[in-house]
Amino acid sequence: MNQKRLSLFLKVLSLLVILAVFISTAFPPLQASAASRGAWAPNTAYAVNDNVTYNGSTYTCLQAHTSIVGWEPPVVPALWAQGGGGTPPTTPPPANGVTFYADINYGGAAITLGVGNYTLSQLNAAGIPNDWMSSLKVPNGWTVEVYEHNDFGGTKWTFTASSSWVGSEINDKMSSVKIYIGSPSPSVTKPGEVPSHIWSYVMDVDNAYGKGGDFALLLSAVIKKESSFGAGLPGSPSGGDGLMQVEPNTRAAYLSQFSSKFGHAYNHGSELDQVRLGGLILNEKIVRFGSIYNGLLHYNGGDNWYPGATDSYGRPILADQYANQVYATYKGYGGKN
Repeated sequence: MNQKRLSLFLKVLSLLVILAVFISTAFPPLQASAASRGAWAPNTAYAVNDNVTYNGSTYTCLQAHTSIVGWEPPVVPALWAQGGGGTPPTTPPPANGVTFYADINYGGAAITLGVGNYTLSQLNAAGIPNDWMSSLKVPNGWTVEVYEHNDFGGTKWTFTASSSWVGSEINDKMSSVKIYIGSPSPSVTKPGEVPSHIWSYVMDVDNAYGKGGDFALLLSAVIKKESSFGAGLPGSPSGGDGLMQVEPNTRAAYLSQFSSKFGHAYNHGSELDQVRLGGLILNEKIVRFGSIYNGLLHYNGGDNWYPGATDSYGRPILADQYANQVYATYKGYGGKN
């Protein structure tokens, strides 16, 4: 290329650079326009800034996701903002907290929450629908208490470590949650005579009913009376079942309730299931008859027991003596009721 042509090429190139700078300054790029997607529908992929209508209102998508039933725009404000137009500013989730996932193996939508107590409305406001969580990640030293019902009611499940699958008993059953740093403060102390493995069983059942440890003390007292913590099981004259000595006919009557409560069929050979079944029956008697003492009377003597009642052989049913002994042990353990 000769000198004259090179000079002309450089002048043209300079003009093009100047023109490009002018255009980029005078005409900044336009924001991508929001896509109108019509009425909200489940099982639909939505992108950020998509607009939908729901129950007469317009909503703007804040996070790309695939919709499901239970994630309607008014229910999950972390995904949808009411009103059309661009993306409003959002508060980022806490960088350090507990992350809840919609699917097992930490899959699907994920929402991170910091320390605090969250009712159902507060979970919804954070983007977590009711009965939604299948796995969670828990930072070291943190504790998560998941509740079956709103306002921290129903069964409570405690997590101090991450879980890639919370199990069929807990899956999609979170309606409120408490998150804090540290370990749960025990509300009761294990009685010295109760074996550690028995204590783990009774605390499992206590947590299932959210009793704060008091039910664990009562169950320990029952197990001591029924089977001497398992030492008295060989040659049981009643044919009762394991640690709680639940008789076969009674066991059969509660099998469906057991499956509903604990999420699996009763395992006759599992000591934990033996305590779970006995705890289920005892709790039902306490609720029906109004107090722990009355519950013990009918746990031992049956629903129709009364002072002076006899069995089919004319022998007295000494449910009052049973209740007196178990209740005294329970109170000696520190029982509160």
